[in-house]
This record gives sequence, C-alpha cells and structure tokens, in this order.
Amino acid sequence: MYDGSPATFLKPPTHSTAVIKGNGMNPVWNDEEKSFTCLNPSVAMLQIVVYDHCEVSKSDLFIGASAIPVSCIREGYRSVPLYDSNNTRSGAMRFASLLIKVQTEV
Repeated sequence: MYDGSPATFLKPPTHSTAVIKGNGMNPVWNDEEKSFTCLNPSVAMLQIVVYDHCEVSKSDLFIGASAIPVSCIREGYRSVPLYDSNNTRSGAMRFASLLIKVQTEV
C-alpha cells in the first residue's frame, strides 16, 4: 500500500495468503483476515495481486491485479475486478474478480 506519507519511502507492507491446493476454479480464503494502517487515505492506493502457484516449476504465475484508491473503498462486501498484465479485462480476464469484505476503523 502506498499512502504518500514519509514512511512510504520504506519498503511497502505486503501480505501474502497461504497456497490453497485443489481450489483453482473458485478459491476461498475465509480464514485469513488482513489489516492495514493508512496514514494518508486521500492519496493511498491498495494493490491486490493474484498468482497461481505451480507445484511443478515451484513458481508463482501472474493471474491478475487491481489497484484501488483507499478513499474509494467502502465498508461491506465489494467486488474487485482483476486486470491482466496488459491492464485490460478481455479474454479469460473479462469476468475475473475477487469478492472482499471491507471493515474500517477510525
């Protein structure tokens, strides 16, 4: 997350989820709650990136990503569209999205 504060010149915080085996068509991460601290929400961006872990090559293959202004995120369940490496929503990525639950604290 980039939030425009002086602390952002440090390495940005990242959160990774566990690899879920055999859950490729409709993956679910119910047990993992992530929390972030945002010092300047008016310029902050939250980036979500999805990878597919390949057991054969032991590598992570890029699936899609989305970047959302923190000031635009509202509480509740939200659908986050995913974009391919060309920043488009075409072909297999046309309907790809994540369903997330957002809770904010002041």
